[in-house]
Amino acid sequence: MIFHNLLISLLVFTSLTVAIDLSSCARMDVPILKKAAHGLCITSCSMQNCGTGNCQKRKGRPTCICYRCAKGGGNIPLAAFVKG
Repeated sequence: MIFHNLLISLLVFTSLTVAIDLSSCARMDVPILKKAAHGLCITSCSMQNCGTGNCQKRKGRPTCICYRCAKGGGNIPLAAFVKG
């Protein structure tokens, strides 16, 4: 019973102290995931009707910066991803 209480306390403490960053560029500093982060950023910007995007550090945080939003990039054709 003591072990059970200790485990729950540890999990609660960990969940309160760990901040999870779910942004598209969150893993831009990891060499293997750099291209995936860049692709997610471009996809995110495309969904916002922008032409392209790039991962950059802003105030020490990885941030997806969208470009060419005035011209727009259109929507992602979902039919290309969904086989029917």
